[in-house]
Amino acid sequence: MNSNLKDELKAAGKRMTRTRRAVLNILETSKYPLSPTELYAMLQKDNVAIDLVTVYRNLTALKELGLVTQLELHQEGQFRYEIKEGREHHHHIRCKNCGRIVDLLLCPLKKLTALIEQETRFIVGDHSLEFSGWCPKCQ
Repeated sequence: MNSNLKDELKAAGKRMTRTRRAVLNILETSKYPLSPTELYAMLQKDNVAIDLVTVYRNLTALKELGLVTQLELHQEGQFRYEIKEGREHHHHIRCKNCGRIVDLLLCPLKKLTALIEQETRFIVGDHSLEFSGWCPKCQ
């Protein structure tokens, strides 16, 4: 596990519990954002003694500490979580048929964000952009 995550928890006055470590380990190795129920199923498969409520509590705490990102893919209507450490701002594309999610490791909105800030004199804190379509297997 990334030592920065441990340090950030410690700095926030939080302990690295066994369940937090297990949640963070799975999120660190996942190739796509996970729903709480997917995360719970993976923890069960790894024989981690944890209930779904504790998964939700840990995700909420980790999100509040800024260690995980919560995103909502609108076509699903549920939140998903991914590790924030070492990841650049990015967007996602989701298959409308099988639900596969792929990271888009780019953000085409940088110029648009600058234009919006110039026009409105707002400082844009964040934004979201979601794509959906059909993956190669489902085409």
